[in-house]
Amino acid sequence: MNNQKEKLDSSSHNKDKKKINEIKKSNAASFGFKISTEIVAALVVGVGIGIIVDNYFGISPFGLIIFFIFGALAGFLNVYRVMRRIEKQ
Repeated sequence: MNNQKEKLDSSSHNKDKKKINEIKKSNAASFGFKISTEIVAALVVGVGIGIIVDNYFGISPFGLIIFFIFGALAGFLNVYRVMRRIEKQ
């Protein structure tokens, strides 16, 4: 009787471990999606502003280059902030 109870306990324990692993995998996937979204959004905004500045002032590649760099820096700064917030949790 005790042997069957131990088997049931171990099987429920294994199921709990599997659920925890699935949750960790989904959290990792959502974390990766959030990080990639932060970088892409910042780059898109930077390039958009660069194109607008180029068209307005007529300085064709320089506005795009400068604001692309600003967008990349902003994206990496956002990623750094997210990493620090998660690290504190």
